Amino acid sequence: MRLLGLALVASCVESQDGIILGRLTLFDQWFRRTEHTRAHTSRHTDGKAGPDAPEAWTVRSKRDVVRGELIYNKAKRVRRGTTAQGNVSVVIKGVGRHDVAHSSNRAGSLLYLELMFMEVLRDKPGIPPLLGAWFERDGSLTYVVKDVGEPIGGGQGGHNTSLSKAFKRRATETPLQLARSLLACFQSWASVGFLLDDFRANQFMMDDTGHIFLVDGPKALTDSVFGVHVVNTYHKTKHQIENGVHECAKDSDCPATVHQHSCPVASLGVRKLDDDEARCEPGSVGAPEARGKCMAKTCERLSEKTHVWDVANRPWLLPFIAEKATGSVQKFLRSLIAFASEQDPDKRPSFEELVKRVDAFAKARSRRRLSNS
Repeated sequence: MRLLGLALVASCVESQDGIILGRLTLFDQWFRRTEHTRAHTSRHTDGKAGPDAPEAWTVRSKRDVVRGELIYNKAKRVRRGTTAQGNVSVVIKGVGRHDVAHSSNRAGSLLYLELMFMEVLRDKPGIPPLLGAWFERDGSLTYVVKDVGEPIGGGQGGHNTSLSKAFKRRATETPLQLARSLLACFQSWASVGFLLDDFRANQFMMDDTGHIFLVDGPKALTDSVFGVHVVNTYHKTKHQIENGVHECAKDSDCPATVHQHSCPVASLGVRKLDDDEARCEPGSVGAPEARGKCMAKTCERLSEKTHVWDVANRPWLLPFIAEKATGSVQKFLRSLIAFASEQDPDKRPSFEELVKRVDAFAKARSRRRLSNS
């Protein structure tokens, strides 16, 4: 029995959840110890990451970066900058002017969750490289990420998304590669229990090689490994999305995500720019479970499959790439969109399956080209 128990523990550790929990534990050790040192002793971290910082961090002090242009200062303060050594372009984020109490940098809060998101999912496709973090003398948290390019587009509040020239060019010249990059980005975080409800094109960046990154941390679902950890450890749910079991008799009994994600007006093909519900551009369709779906007296819960639907039903994501593609690639991408648009989440593919289909199609296409040459 002891051997069986050890085998089960080893299996858990090797699983994805086990790896995530291991990384979460190491990250929390640094965060809590550094925060405690700053808050409860005469020693100040004063711009240094400290000896417990993750080994991968190359920025270990505020002196390791040169701060540049201020580009945003509301909920968060965002600056461009460079590393002092190597002159690498970076983005520096900290507490914004709207957060007078500096509550966003406390354990379990906004900046903590963004740091956790990037550290635990380090090296995954579409996750910006976290270079380091520290607490300032005033107690505010600052972190540094590598600059991963420019937004793929802009626009919100019911207006059509204006996509960048670079994204349009990639969609026209290399649609299959762009589609794969998009799907791989979503797979990295949606498959482990994160959901992005502030769903806009300017949340995604694209670098010079066509890789797509999510630059604003998504929210953890409360039933995910991340969500359960934060609730159990810090007893906070503010920056998470409740995803428990709800009994229902009809769809309206089920909770919907925020309008910018569930698209209650755009889904009906109605454009009301002065309506608070008009948060999605025309043509956007929210997933059934995001709008609220009652099945067998239980509300459908949110999952990775919710974002599978989103990628296939936002005009600026897979549909735009498919529109720019031609021939067999266009036909293939449209088949992916149809597959991802199943009403029943259980019948939709995972992002892993979608990426595998893209790879298989690209490989078969390459073989055909070689045989015809």
